[in-house]
Amino acid sequence: MAMSEASKTAFDTWPEWQLPLGEPPTIIRRLSGGLTNELYLLKGAGLRLVMRVNTNQVLAGIDRFREQKILENIQGRPFAPVVFYCNPARQILVTQYIEGYHWQAGDMSEPEKLERLVSLIQHIQEHGKGIPLFDYQGCLQDYWQQLLESNKPFPMAAHRLYKGIEERLPAFQQNMEEGAGVAVLCHHDLTPTNVIETDAGQLIVLDWEYAGAGSALIEALWLTRFWEAPELMARLTGREVNEESLALARDVVAFYDLAWSLLRS
Repeated sequence: MAMSEASKTAFDTWPEWQLPLGEPPTIIRRLSGGLTNELYLLKGAGLRLVMRVNTNQVLAGIDRFREQKILENIQGRPFAPVVFYCNPARQILVTQYIEGYHWQAGDMSEPEKLERLVSLIQHIQEHGKGIPLFDYQGCLQDYWQQLLESNKPFPMAAHRLYKGIEERLPAFQQNMEEGAGVAVLCHHDLTPTNVIETDAGQLIVLDWEYAGAGSALIEALWLTRFWEAPELMARLTGREVNEESLALARDVVAFYDLAWSLLRS
């Protein structure tokens, strides 16, 4: 199988993986990946594995070393993938391949599944201690700069959204940094494709590269864009949210979503 030079270099770290491997794993096939990763399905030590190799394209919001810290913090938790090797400096992550059913947005019409999703997110949010804060301000500024530097036209809606939040972002970020106990562990990409239920009935959350200690309000609003359950907002914030904070958070999420779709198209 043809592999990029970066993938070959990453694969050669196999003797360092936390697995009883007497020989290199077998490469089964390449999996579909995003803009920032190459993914390969492997077999070794009686297990199926996923090798993720980071590409040179790094998007705003991704911090591989922050991801490593998060994966270390959640190892052993029932919702976390088993990690066999994580080395951001060498651009590689190796996890166990998870088989099961990817939840769908419409599954939230089932009350039992809605309760399970809420419980899952609440458990995740408990593990924000010691996790670096997510830099919302820097991430959004970076996306805005990329839009300006791109050769593609972008809609006025993006301009209007960013200019509406630009002056308020420093205070928003400062409140996160100074608000002891406010930040929780946020996945920031908890779409249905990143939640999988195993045959044993356990929910596993994939793809933690955008995660960080952040705003429960931002996470809740992000979730309502992908899951057909408007009540997630109230269930996950657990308190009254003033209109000014809610309006800013909505604009932050709307701009992030719009800019992301424009830049990747």
